Amino acid sequence: MNKVRYMDAPDDIAEAINAAESIDDFLPPPEYFTDSLVKEKISLYVDARAVAQFRAYAKEHGIKYQALMNQVLSNYAKKRL
Repeated sequence: MNKVRYMDAPDDIAEAINAAESIDDFLPPPEYFTDSLVKEKISLYVDARAVAQFRAYAKEHGIKYQALMNQVLSNYAKKRL
């Protein structure tokens, strides 16, 4: 994947980027994933690019992408909600 570097962003965009809050990495290591939690099936529309990123990461680490997405969502909810 090629990285794109943007230069000379409009002032409002540059200010938003500089003011953006960073959060700690909440993604656990791949071996953390288990099926021991009770799960509820839902229908959810998710950005296609985000799903592609989860699938690529999951494939690279030999885990299921839905389990990865579930764990990220659960960790975020515990820390932020």
